Amino acid sequence: MVIKVRKAVGRPNTNAIKPTAKPSTQWYHAILPFIAGLLHLQVFYYAIHCIIPRFLPNIIFFDNNNDTTTAVMSSQTFMNECYRLDRAIFIAYLFDLVCCYLKVIPFSRSNSSRDIIGHHVPTLILALPLAIPLWANLRNVDPIVSTVLNGDHSEIRNRFIDAYILASGFAYISSLNEVIMCFQRVEMTLAGITKFRDIQMMKRHLFTSRGVVGFELCYKMCFFWGMSILACKACCEFDKSIYDAITAPVDYDKPIWKTVVTLYSSPAVLRGALFRAFSVVMYPSMGARCFKKIKQFLKEGEVL
Repeated sequence: MVIKVRKAVGRPNTNAIKPTAKPSTQWYHAILPFIAGLLHLQVFYYAIHCIIPRFLPNIIFFDNNNDTTTAVMSSQTFMNECYRLDRAIFIAYLFDLVCCYLKVIPFSRSNSSRDIIGHHVPTLILALPLAIPLWANLRNVDPIVSTVLNGDHSEIRNRFIDAYILASGFAYISSLNEVIMCFQRVEMTLAGITKFRDIQMMKRHLFTSRGVVGFELCYKMCFFWGMSILACKACCEFDKSIYDAITAPVDYDKPIWKTVVTLYSSPAVLRGALFRAFSVVMYPSMGARCFKKIKQFLKEGEVL
């Protein structure tokens, strides 16, 4: 007589020991995100440097030509400020792409290099090149802006400089978010964690702490729904200053459509238009998703 024994069928043991995370054995998996974080920190510094003096007039600029302080930024100093910010962006974004090429994702919340490539490549091939005629003072390429910066209308020139420098600063102040995510990736890599949702498995440090994670979410939402709006407003203001410069001559009698075509033939103005289009299309929904994550973070205490 053969007795058949049925195996007990039930739920799997949910109390099983979770696999222990092991640090990556490849040193550059932590070094590269650390360097990327420092490069984005430089972008944030230059972005803040563009914004703070506009809101705090007591902080004055140093004119590179004669080493004297001036309450109004000179055209040459303005071009130098634009160049330094764009150079920092170019280096940081290019290094992120190098990390992706080496199969190292520098941002903690990114699981695929496609997200980073999709964000960085348009900036590198569109936004940054459109500003080259401005800070390189290529008068033949962007004669309108060159006329404003080197012309006799100081009031229009100052309005343009203030608006453009504010727009650039607010557009890239979001780099603090990239700084935090890069340093989070360093801590995750050292703990052997590859997915951001798994950081509960590791011992929390500074950038993966609950406080910093919450701050990063709130800062991101403030950019999508606040600082980007200020950047768009500044773009409209420097558009208006260029428009006033075009129509300033007493004998100017061209129709408005020709004036608009002339206005948007400027690479600098076109760069601002592209940023506004991207902001209007993408940032409201991105801010809404971020707000949803914040509510879940506060309610459930989960890391998203």
